[in-house]
Amino acid sequence: MRSLWCSILITTLLAGCSFGDKEKQDVTQPEVVPSATFITYELRDINDKKGPCATDSSSQPCLNVDINYPIITKGGSQQVLDSVNKGIKEDIFSYAFIKETPKSFESLIDEISDEYEAILKEFPDYTNPWSLEISSDIIFQAPKFISVATTIFSYTGGAHPNSYLVYKSYDLQTGKAIALGDILRADFEQDLYRSAEIEFRMNNKIPPSQDLSESGFFFEDEEFKLNDNFAIIDKSLIFYFNPYEIASYSRGPSELELKLTDYADMIKSGSVIDDF
Repeated sequence: MRSLWCSILITTLLAGCSFGDKEKQDVTQPEVVPSATFITYELRDINDKKGPCATDSSSQPCLNVDINYPIITKGGSQQVLDSVNKGIKEDIFSYAFIKETPKSFESLIDEISDEYEAILKEFPDYTNPWSLEISSDIIFQAPKFISVATTIFSYTGGAHPNSYLVYKSYDLQTGKAIALGDILRADFEQDLYRSAEIEFRMNNKIPPSQDLSESGFFFEDEEFKLNDNFAIIDKSLIFYFNPYEIASYSRGPSELELKLTDYADMIKSGSVIDDF
């Protein structure tokens, strides 16, 4: 998984569907950092082998590690670059671990390696190889923000591998991850979720009269909600629900694209997508 290109589902129409004066306070203003017009970054690679295969190439038991991720080198103040680079790593660490969230790629590899060595010690005849594959890259950039997609694939001896796709967009003026509340007007949730549910139902061919749970999807209190696993791409918001998040593993992940042209009245004035 050396590169990542995310396919976007094309929404299909279902015939017959309808959904229906105070004292002035002395407030110190934060420093305004000029936003970048184009960022420069490089991909870092970590390739490693742990376990018996690390010293014996013919040995079957092996932990294979293959990680690549972006490091932004130019395109903003050093403070902003450091913040974004840190955020990208933390997004990876929040999904790729066994017991404790790691602080670095080194500690992540050490944790999985220790677990693998413990299995080999407890079960001398165990020969299954383990793997950790992480591929992260910038999928879209604009003058005010960038969007990153990360795939994380791991097999650590369970019934099946684990896989995640993590989306995140970062403000190039602040270096912070962008939340929906940063780009949409206040109290957006009800209107956004209602419209997004229509899109979701059309994508999955679920009629308005049918409960989502009857189609194999589960949401808390039977209410459709979007998650925070999203990215801003060219004139769209793209959301991703990983396996087990809203459906069983066998059903797989779900992706949802919302065209910003359909939600123009919700866009917050002055936000990073206001000029979209």
